[in-house]
Amino acid sequence: MANAGSVPPGDPRAVKRAEIRRATLRLVLAVVALHSVALAVYYLADMAHAASRPRMTFTLVWTFATALTVAVLLKRVRQARFGRTNR
Repeated sequence: MANAGSVPPGDPRAVKRAEIRRATLRLVLAVVALHSVALAVYYLADMAHAASRPRMTFTLVWTFATALTVAVLLKRVRQARFGRTNR
């Protein structure tokens, strides 16, 4: 039994939905990977016991890296959803 909102495989909307799903999955996996690496570095470098300035610097770099990753990959999700337009 098919879902009520399912789209037949030959339908062009199915291709677009698959592209959106892939772009969204890449976004989520990239953020998870970035945070996994950042947390590993945080604990391996013993940042929890570091002085305030290095901890703050690490946090700012981590936040900037996350924001940059999300901005770039969210643009790709939007391109998959709305088409390739020059913005």
